[in-house]
This record gives sequence, C-alpha cells and structure tokens, in this order.
Amino acid sequence: MILITSMGGCASTSFIAWSKNRVKCNCPLNSEGLRRGGPGSNPKGLKHRKAPPLQNDPYLFRKNSFDRTDLNEGPISRAVFLYDNPYNMTLSLFRRNIAGGHAMAVTGKRPSHANQLSTFLELKEDSFHFHDQFKSWSQKTVDVDYPILMVNFNSMWENIDHILGFMGIDMSHKKAFLRKNERQDRFATLDQNERDILVDMYGGLNATMNQFSGVQIV
Repeated sequence: MILITSMGGCASTSFIAWSKNRVKCNCPLNSEGLRRGGPGSNPKGLKHRKAPPLQNDPYLFRKNSFDRTDLNEGPISRAVFLYDNPYNMTLSLFRRNIAGGHAMAVTGKRPSHANQLSTFLELKEDSFHFHDQFKSWSQKTVDVDYPILMVNFNSMWENIDHILGFMGIDMSHKKAFLRKNERQDRFATLDQNERDILVDMYGGLNATMNQFSGVQIV
C-alpha cells in the first residue's frame, strides 16, 4: 500500500480521498483501529503518525480494525509525507477547531489548550510535536524499509507529475487532480506579539523545512 501521512493543515483529507480511488492507500478519515470511520483524533490511525510506522505496526493489519473491508492492509511499499510551514499548519488547525483532536491523533494526549489559539500561545508548548514529527519523517531510521516522498504542500501542484509517478498513478488522472485554492495569509493577521511567539516556537523548524526541495525522496 501507499501510506499518506501529514502534519495537519495540508489538505491531506482531500488528497488521500482522491488517491484512494486510484491506488491502495490508508484511510482519509484516520480510522484504522476503529470499528467504523470515526474521529480524526484517533492515535491508532495512519494519517498523522509522529514517526514512520514499521511493517509490523498492528494497524497495518485489517484484523486489528475489526476486519473492516473498507480499509487497506500493509505492507507499505512507499510513503508520501505532506507538510506546510508550521505557522500555516498551526493557524489552520485552530481555525477549523480541530487543534485539540489533531494533537490527540499525533501524541495520544489531549492538550489543555483544546481549540483555543490564545491558550496555545500563552502555554508556548509544541503540543503537536511538529519538531519531532518532521525530524522522524525527514531523517528516517534504517528499520524503515520504504522510500518516503517529502512534499511541501505549497509545491504540490507544480510537482504533480513527480508525485503521481512516485505513487504509480497514471498521468491520465492528472486533469482530475485537486483544484488549487489560494491560501489567505493568516499569519499576517496576527498581532506582533502573537507572531513573535510562533516564531520563537517554530522559527528553527521553519528554517529546516526551507532547506528541503518542494518534493524530495528520503
């Protein structure tokens, strides 16, 4: 199967749903390990994993998801990892009121800030574990036996040929790919103190991300 994982706020639900009609991949609703499609806050799911799962991960086996026939099984042949800059991802999660659930999906712990951006900024804690997650996927360990295509969300459309080729999707599907919508720069709408807090939290990670090409295999 093709594993598609994201850091959140990267249109991963739409991308996985589109891909699932064309290749064998994981659930767009992050529902592995559940009896039915359920909340995206599920830490058993494969959509927002903090680190690349190994081939013996229990939720790569349908028997650990109540033998649901709507889920695909491993092994993983290759993976796509979606990310955006940490400011966009953070603000997208809070704007859509899924910040608390997303942190739960990644870490298995529900954060005290829930879906309140103001509380998140007061706490100044990376409850999404963005730093650890990006490092785990961009610097995979030797026991991860499949290639990973790192995809910066903002470069997805200009690199669509490369992405489809990596995933083994015929180029005839390119015309039906997701429409690109221009994102509003919500970081610019924050006040100076709020921007400073986010830069203190994620400036180093943003600089690391900027060292990667728009798409890059690791």
